Amino acid sequence: MRKLSSKKMTLGLLVVVMMWVLAACGGGDKESKGVNAPAASNGAGSKQPILIGMSTEATGDNAMNSINLYQGVQVAVDQVNAKGGIDGRLIELVVRDTEQNPTRGISIIRDFSQKEKVLAAIGGFHSTVMLAQSPIIMEEKFPFMVATSNVPASVETGMPWTFGVRMNANITAQYALKFIKEHFNTTNIAVLHENGGYGKGAAAAMTKVLESEGLKPVAVESFDNAKDKDMTAQVNRAKEAGAEVIYLFGQGAANGYVLQAMDKLGWKVPIVGENGMANKGVQEVGKELANGTYAIQTANFNVDQTRETAKVFLEDFTAKFGHIPTTFASAAQGYDGAMVIFQAIEKAGLTGDLAKDREAIKDTLETGLGSYSGVIKDWDQMFTAENHDAVDVNSYLMCVWKDGKLVISDKQ
Repeated sequence: MRKLSSKKMTLGLLVVVMMWVLAACGGGDKESKGVNAPAASNGAGSKQPILIGMSTEATGDNAMNSINLYQGVQVAVDQVNAKGGIDGRLIELVVRDTEQNPTRGISIIRDFSQKEKVLAAIGGFHSTVMLAQSPIIMEEKFPFMVATSNVPASVETGMPWTFGVRMNANITAQYALKFIKEHFNTTNIAVLHENGGYGKGAAAAMTKVLESEGLKPVAVESFDNAKDKDMTAQVNRAKEAGAEVIYLFGQGAANGYVLQAMDKLGWKVPIVGENGMANKGVQEVGKELANGTYAIQTANFNVDQTRETAKVFLEDFTAKFGHIPTTFASAAQGYDGAMVIFQAIEKAGLTGDLAKDREAIKDTLETGLGSYSGVIKDWDQMFTAENHDAVDVNSYLMCVWKDGKLVISDKQ
């Protein structure tokens, strides 16, 4: 048997999973209901299913991270349905691929609300798409759980229908600056970021948190995540500006190209990023250069799980997909985000009036959800009317690349 390289194996796995998700998306515009719903129990299959929208990116350069989000949600759906659903009604996902296109993302939100009549929805990986979708969600008035996109504006003030189980860029920047000061004893930070919503949000957040201390980044440089492969110019300007740490917010391979440029210039300083640094593309392009680079996460599945919910999640995920999650935070946040929607539906109770039920779920998420034990952590009350972001600085876990694996860092 011919031995495949690790990159080919990863790409092969990604292709298989993408085909699986695209099948769930109905290949594009076709309807996609009843994704992997298990056999009905307790007569649940005879009742009208509860429809939940799933807005994802099954195609494009961010597909791997987004697919992890989708897979985490699917495990949550399977667990609830295996117990007979909610009040005897099974959960069905209505899955749509935004193709990283904001216009298509807007159309999907309209479709969820007006055509499919979903009770709530989850997704929001691609930040540029999420920013376009957020005001439309407010118009359509149904609860939407943002499970990855880091842009503060998609959830914060003025967005009553969006909730976040995600790493809000503002909170991440606070955590990162504290980490950098404590472990590297510097505030000479250069921000290198992709030029979409994800990178711009991170750059603005780090600038804001530095300004709160009378400081500013020594350099802010951007790149096209899908096209740029030579980052020498951006890296050299950061070096010349006196950067002692790089806050890196590209996605996957693009971050690996930054590592290559640093190596080319003979320059090595600590690198701290977030979900984009956890993508295997960093390892595939940067190879051994990735060793020692940091990725802020909310979970790590390369170690034994100590939390019961996380243990069960990982067992079910591995049994269903044949491997552990490849992007830890996306999978964990997708699962926890979906589970709290289901908990809110159960607590709110359904009347059959779609508008009233959507409003009741939103109100329950804000004030009546109660405690929830998730993969990430335990919450007494995840949200309030004033705060729709569940992930705080105490939810973070600093991880580091070591010999091709993302492990929990000794530095926290």
